[in-house]
Amino acid sequence: MGHRTANSGNKNIRTSTVMSKIKYIPVTLILLLLFSLPKPAFSAPRGKDQINIQAIKGLIERVSPNHLHDFIIEGLPGHEKQETFELESRNGKIVLRGNSTLALAKAFNYYLNNYCHTSVSWYLAEPIEVPALLPPVNNPVRESCRFQKRFFLNYCTFGYTMLWWRWDDWQRFIDWMALNGINMPLAITGEEYIWEKVWEKFGLTDAQIRAFFTGPAHLPWNRMGNIDGWMGPLPQSFIDNQFELQKKILASERSFGMTPVLPAFSGHTPKAIEDKYPKVKLTNMGSYSVGQQYDAYFMDPMEPLFRKIQETFIREQTKYYGTDHLYGADPFNEMTPPSWKPEYLASVSRAIYNGIAAVDSNAVWVQMGWTFYYDRKHWTNPRLEAMIKAVPKNRMIILDYFCEKKEVWRMTHAFFGAPYIWCYLGNFGGGTQMAAPMLQVAKLLRTTEADTSKGQMMGIGSTLEGFGVNRFMFEWLFDYAWDTAAANTSQWISRYADSRTGHADPVAEDAWRRLVKLTYNDQISGVGLGNTIEMQPRFEGKDHYTRLGDPYDYGKLADIFAEMLHADSTSLTNPRYQYDLAMVCRQVLANLALSIRNKTYEAYKQDDIKAFNRYSALFLDLATDVNRIVSTQPEFSFDDWIKAARSFQAPDAPASYFEKNAKVLVTTWGQQGNYLIDYAARDFSGLIDNYYRKRWEIFFDTVRKDMQHSVPFDQTKFDKNIAAFEWHFCMAPYQFHQREKVPANLLAQELYEKWKKYFGLMQ
Repeated sequence: MGHRTANSGNKNIRTSTVMSKIKYIPVTLILLLLFSLPKPAFSAPRGKDQINIQAIKGLIERVSPNHLHDFIIEGLPGHEKQETFELESRNGKIVLRGNSTLALAKAFNYYLNNYCHTSVSWYLAEPIEVPALLPPVNNPVRESCRFQKRFFLNYCTFGYTMLWWRWDDWQRFIDWMALNGINMPLAITGEEYIWEKVWEKFGLTDAQIRAFFTGPAHLPWNRMGNIDGWMGPLPQSFIDNQFELQKKILASERSFGMTPVLPAFSGHTPKAIEDKYPKVKLTNMGSYSVGQQYDAYFMDPMEPLFRKIQETFIREQTKYYGTDHLYGADPFNEMTPPSWKPEYLASVSRAIYNGIAAVDSNAVWVQMGWTFYYDRKHWTNPRLEAMIKAVPKNRMIILDYFCEKKEVWRMTHAFFGAPYIWCYLGNFGGGTQMAAPMLQVAKLLRTTEADTSKGQMMGIGSTLEGFGVNRFMFEWLFDYAWDTAAANTSQWISRYADSRTGHADPVAEDAWRRLVKLTYNDQISGVGLGNTIEMQPRFEGKDHYTRLGDPYDYGKLADIFAEMLHADSTSLTNPRYQYDLAMVCRQVLANLALSIRNKTYEAYKQDDIKAFNRYSALFLDLATDVNRIVSTQPEFSFDDWIKAARSFQAPDAPASYFEKNAKVLVTTWGQQGNYLIDYAARDFSGLIDNYYRKRWEIFFDTVRKDMQHSVPFDQTKFDKNIAAFEWHFCMAPYQFHQREKVPANLLAQELYEKWKKYFGLMQ
């Protein structure tokens, strides 16, 4: 089909033109044709050959109010095989031209970044600044996307980041995805509403169903089949809220031409189903050691009930949410299958897909490949090949989940011919450390694209667990999809620096280039990447899921921090640059904390109480200052995290229910003393002062008393005692604190002057 331009896209004009050539058609034939057409669940146009002009107009109005009249929006004539956009000026206006809705959104973002020197955050709280007088495009721009699929999100993101989002938050984020050309978002909000309908049909009571669901914070792991009932039962008010929210999310994503990935049944089943079907075969899959009462159960795919549940779920989901024929199902995520025999794994795969396809003949299964990396020892090639090839050819897409660490496609003959998406993970648990291997990923992607053995690499994407602080890396990734020049990271980061300052500032540009070489070279954001302040207190080593990243020259980062403070006044007062400055300041101080902690240990070993007191006081003061600098940025506010949780309060939940969920997820994760402690550690103002800093204060007080009484410090005993403090923090009402009023740039300057004399301690 040809691509319609904005002027020829009027539906009435197009219809009248066609009908003028076809004058005599029997009425009965017309009616037959009309009623035989499939009825779409949603009428919003999408796809390369249909452009939703209204979606782009709405995007422009939200991002740059009062500027809609400055843009001309046109379709792109021709038959380009790739999504393509063009950008130019005409008669004082900016022309956005594209052959898809997302191509137009990408054109708009290109203009914002490269001509207006501004950027749009994925967070609603961050302001958007657009010049009053829009600059012209002196030389026409044209770019095409090399990848059919651009995937985004992870089950975990719906907990670690999006847990308490309302519609306004989602709308900004969907706008961000559109601006970055993402066309394949994971969409699992509101899943519980559908499962309620399904489990009711199979005889479960309302109480049994809601007790099967976890609390809101742990729904991602309930959806993946890892845990049941923890922090539940799930309030009906929350289920209903997420149902309404999902309908808005899907309508908005589809309006831009995105094809959301909806869930499917992977075998995870309430144990209570045995009350109705006592002979059904279930396998206990464990519960992340949270407790046996929260163990998850997997239904054998050979059970006739398996197919019935799958078909019922797909029908119910399609009834309420429509479909784009993409379904996510992950039967053994971080779990041991009931059998490792290839034929068994094939039977699981076949049962899952056939149940979906029985309802949707166009179904494509999207399988995340995390578990194939995570447990590569057991997921041998014969086992994985059996699972993949049990599904009809090209009806399973694999997400190669953690390619910056390990490209599984290289170890599996390109997933044995199955289509796959090359994914950058980039964040675990919502961690807030500076870590993004930009240079490494650029090299890996160029190498993969040029590799003749890459098989069906049909796209790129990101499977981040939380949004963290390294947003630029994800924006670079999706820029790379459209522009091979983005592989020149030095050039790209200079343009990015301009979008953070609002203009060309050589100081900021140089600082960003140095950051890429130092911390954004090959610094992978691995599991449990944190800092010393976030760590459960100890003198040496790491604890559970809080560890330092790969070492780099901390002194050089302090030098970059100093350079950033010498940017010009326009840059220093730009909210985006202030954010960057605050993040670098925070990281420098967090790095310094390690050296000061080590000094307290040296003092302890030498039984030097005076030095111990000095350095322990210095450490606590440093933690306070980290709290101060991050409090200048709303996205790092624990107060806001708790307020958002409390906003869900309803009569069908205990008064403290949602607040407890919010606190447990980012602190203990599970019950008291659980080994997942601090997995989701993050430098949030309020959380630092009231949780991390107090743990260290208790630690130093305990060690001091032991030194005074000449008693060896007992780490095991301390860990047990501090676990009680951590759980009490989760259960006790949270007290809000006043946010820092000093602007980020002035506070960063103050903290630099205060701490620079200690930078020589950095290791």
